[in-house]
Amino acid sequence: GTFRFVWIFCFAMSGCAGLQSPDATTEGRPTLTSEELFQVALYQAKRGDFLRAEQYLVSARSVGYDQDVATYWLVRVCVAAGRYHSALRHAQEHLTTNPDNWRLRLVVASIHEALGELAKARQELQGVLKAEPARALAHYRIGMLYQHSASTVGVAREHLREYLDLEPDGAHSSEVRAALERLGSSSAGSPVRVGTSP
Repeated sequence: GTFRFVWIFCFAMSGCAGLQSPDATTEGRPTLTSEELFQVALYQAKRGDFLRAEQYLVSARSVGYDQDVATYWLVRVCVAAGRYHSALRHAQEHLTTNPDNWRLRLVVASIHEALGELAKARQELQGVLKAEPARALAHYRIGMLYQHSASTVGVAREHLREYLDLEPDGAHSSEVRAALERLGSSSAGSPVRVGTSP
């Protein structure tokens, strides 16, 4: 009811007063549900307190909140705070038990790329394409990574062509056509053979 809503709001605000832990309870106070913990986490994220948002999300996930959603937001708030290694840790913990979450693997690849860990980024993308070769975004991302090395320009062309085959009017189609033009290739060509990358 109204009392619980007001208390949850006060609970969220108490972060500014040194709350010990997101799921801590005090006698006379109701225990927060996973949904309430998640909502408090979003509130903290909106006010820019990403560390506290992370703590609430971890608590929400630990008491049964949707694992995919909680992990998505954990990665998002950590990246927003510039805490890329924490974002990777949360993502990799989730992928240990959910290895087929290809969307999350694409995010992991992006984080590795942001950290300059290009070999790890390529490894993640190749893993996605091995399992799901029709993932256009993965072809785009790995093609853009490979275009910067003279020894892998041919591989870059193949992946970029495959992206256009899969999504000729996709969000990155103009960028891909421009990249292929820079690489001295037309957008026509045979499909990529996944797994032939160096």
